[in-house]
Amino acid sequence: MTQKIIISGFGGQGVLSAGLLIAESAVEEGWNATFFPSYGAEMRGGTANCHVIISDSEIASPIIKCADTLIALNSPSVDKFLPFLKNDGLLLVNSSVVSGNLEAGARKVVELPLDSLALEKLGNSKSANVIIIGAFAKLTNVLKPEKIKSAIEKKFASKGGKIIDMNLRALELGAVSV
Repeated sequence: MTQKIIISGFGGQGVLSAGLLIAESAVEEGWNATFFPSYGAEMRGGTANCHVIISDSEIASPIIKCADTLIALNSPSVDKFLPFLKNDGLLLVNSSVVSGNLEAGARKVVELPLDSLALEKLGNSKSANVIIIGAFAKLTNVLKPEKIKSAIEKKFASKGGKIIDMNLRALELGAVSV
């Protein structure tokens, strides 16, 4: 089993945090995983993306040329990375900011209004990236929810119980929204 995931969006949307949480969850499950981040010089508003590979065998390169899943948090991400998504791949899109025809062919397209869901259900737009992880986990069955929860608890331990709880609720929200 190998799952190749590209996550992309603007800086500040939690792209790299989402990729790292997925990779850490995979390692907790006993999989091999790579996390390869890339971002512009800007702190917020620039582009950010990461390649995450999860596999039951050795991973030769962290670079993805043909992704199983593309998680696009903005329109430029769809434009840039859709050509890298395999024909029967999964496209997860933040429909709060991505509009237009996604012309995905045989690909499975799942549109989630991440920003709206995060604000309306959790009161904080910063948890949108964790909502999409919950949706990814539910749709692919690659990661066990308890391993993702464990990774969230470790990542946000220094931020306190309220932040951990909000992100755990975001994970559940993503799973029930697809």
